[in-house]
Amino acid sequence: MSDFRARQELLSGTVTDTTADGRGVIAGQGKTIFVHGALTGELVSFRIRRRKRRYDEAELVEVQSASSDRVEPRCAAYRVCGGCSLQHVSPACQIELKQAVLLDNLQRIGGVSAERVLDPLTGPVWGYRRKARLAVRDVQKKGRVLVGFRERNKPWVADMQRCEILHPRVGERLAELSELIGSLALRNRIPQIEVALGDDEACLVFRVLDEPSGQDLERLQAFQVSSGLQVWLQPAGPDTARPLPGTDLAALSYSLPEFGLQLEFRPTDFVQVNGPLNARMVSQAVQLLEPDSSSKVLDLYCGLGNFSLPIATRAGSVLGIEGS
Repeated sequence: MSDFRARQELLSGTVTDTTADGRGVIAGQGKTIFVHGALTGELVSFRIRRRKRRYDEAELVEVQSASSDRVEPRCAAYRVCGGCSLQHVSPACQIELKQAVLLDNLQRIGGVSAERVLDPLTGPVWGYRRKARLAVRDVQKKGRVLVGFRERNKPWVADMQRCEILHPRVGERLAELSELIGSLALRNRIPQIEVALGDDEACLVFRVLDEPSGQDLERLQAFQVSSGLQVWLQPAGPDTARPLPGTDLAALSYSLPEFGLQLEFRPTDFVQVNGPLNARMVSQAVQLLEPDSSSKVLDLYCGLGNFSLPIATRAGSVLGIEGS
């Protein structure tokens, strides 16, 4: 049978396992088949889309017998967008999948087993993401600029009007951003937008390959005022990111109230994407560490001090080390 005919053939099988990125595992003839969107225990029909030496990748066609863990994805673009891979899985099952992968990796790769497994921390399921990188593409065939994540396993930008995972201040404005960039002379010279949100402020960093014209700057400034979102420009590397000319903006920051801390950061800095979950994670880490006035703590790859500074409110001394 030719490869083309094999890819058109409709197959069926029972899923025996689910990977952490939402692919169902089916035992094929001599090699494993990964079916995106299929869950353990389901009977599904599928078509092979990509053949590898040791495994095949397949497209889900129909779920003939659904798992109790299956839910309807909230996002309209979920089936094509590569930004998420688990929206078809219940939140509780998502955590179970990720924990199982972690424990398996510790055993299989590290050769260690956990003596005690803590209950997983949980946080908001929707609208929580405060850091992201959105792709931008002026698509002439569609007659407009697309703003969103890349399509799954493809280089194209997904056609999406909103994102359910991003914080609503940005996630609900993708269509508005598309219209804004489409009005700029620079519309073909903006490949991406870096998204960063603090507790109060939100920022969009436009990667610009050319200097914006005066009219473009006016339109960006008007959008900044009407939306309440800070607009920055990044002409080269992350260190070149700067606010629009002539603007005086409040710094991005997030608080860890349990420790009386407010951490400021630049929009191109790394921060944990889920703010409420980060606060719980830091709290639990400090409780488990139990530092006191006699403790000396070394925090490698400390970043902004997300752990170092809270620990320093309890420990005798803390040394945080960060390198490029």
